[in-house]
Amino acid sequence: MGHAGSEEGGDAETVKEYQYYIFDIDGTLTRYRESVRQENFLHHNFLFPIFRDMLVERGMASVEAERRIGQVTEQIPFWDYTDFIAEFQLPPRETFRRLWQWHVENIEVYPDAVQLVHDLAAAGKTLLVVSNNPYLGCCWKLKRCGLADEFGSHVFARILGTNILRGCKCEEGVWQRALCQIPDDPARICTVGDNPVEDGEIPRRYGVGNTILFDRKAILRGIDQKKEHQEHCN
Repeated sequence: MGHAGSEEGGDAETVKEYQYYIFDIDGTLTRYRESVRQENFLHHNFLFPIFRDMLVERGMASVEAERRIGQVTEQIPFWDYTDFIAEFQLPPRETFRRLWQWHVENIEVYPDAVQLVHDLAAAGKTLLVVSNNPYLGCCWKLKRCGLADEFGSHVFARILGTNILRGCKCEEGVWQRALCQIPDDPARICTVGDNPVEDGEIPRRYGVGNTILFDRKAILRGIDQKKEHQEHCN
């Protein structure tokens, strides 16, 4: 599963003096199953083939469906999955069912990070998510962890995805906007993730007090876990 350590030194269990904890998702709380292959990407996303298939079922040619999906990503740079449901007038209940089923079949959970979430919540800490997934993508992955559903989370005070922060964590402005969500000194914030740069170095430039890093070795069969929503980062 990997080892969790603090960038300032010490084990994750010793990092208790912070009031706010900002969690990453991909590679930290969840991972892709080994059966997930990068060739299943459509426009750098694993879920877009579901939209394509639903459009084909409704009579659209596959090539045209893929073109139309790409067109939406260009028109709405910081999209969420509901943008595609609305654009193509897909039935929400059936679309949500298929999207959730994909997560059930393809997303696995890291129990150590989920336990850390529960421990910090029990200690009265305020927890947030900052992720390279759009909001609904965050919710479905957190749902796999038992930490949220499509309507939000009972554990995390805020879930900040790419469509809310208008970018990815590789962009410094995103962390600046994320930290503005917390009305307190950044020194009282600890980030939790698996990427030393996105989850550690960049937020610490803005005064974040510490970072808990999970060493996941999270490249799975050539799939970079940070790239599922890389269209926002290009």
